[in-house]
Amino acid sequence: MRGVNDNPQPGYGGPFLPSALSLFLPSLVILSGYGLALAGLVVAGRGDGALARLCIVVLALGGPFLIAHATLRFFTIRVAVMPRALYMHRGFPSSEAQDIPYRLIDRVAVRRGLAGRISGGGALVVTLLGGRRIVVGDLKHPHQARAAIVRQMPDEARPAPDSPETKPEPSRPFASAR
Repeated sequence: MRGVNDNPQPGYGGPFLPSALSLFLPSLVILSGYGLALAGLVVAGRGDGALARLCIVVLALGGPFLIAHATLRFFTIRVAVMPRALYMHRGFPSSEAQDIPYRLIDRVAVRRGLAGRISGGGALVVTLLGGRRIVVGDLKHPHQARAAIVRQMPDEARPAPDSPETKPEPSRPFASAR
């Protein structure tokens, strides 16, 4: 599907890239938690105990792996809306990309959890006609990606305008939590 005549063109949308905040925030929270626990143990005079050693091991070994995983995902997650097909790469550790013709797409939805609401990111869920679901998580602008995909879908496959999936994204991250 990625032929000479199928290159991304202006106006189609994308490439839609991942949100750095949603990828690195969990690593930062974990490392900060263990760092604060270690600092608390040192201040309390327990810096030489087993719990302090556990914190040091997590910070020394787990920290670089968490950051490396987030970095690899940041550089491999992609969604490109092309004239005839949707290009999706779920990111590391998945090594395969998907080229999906628009006629095979049944539904497109956006999922946002608490972390997505905080960071402004979300997951793009594409359901194919056979029922298979492909999820690309941690996208920076998932609602814009969904809108660009729906514009390219055949008219008979587009969701109705009053569908709950077509609601615009709130301008504030916590607006829908009220």
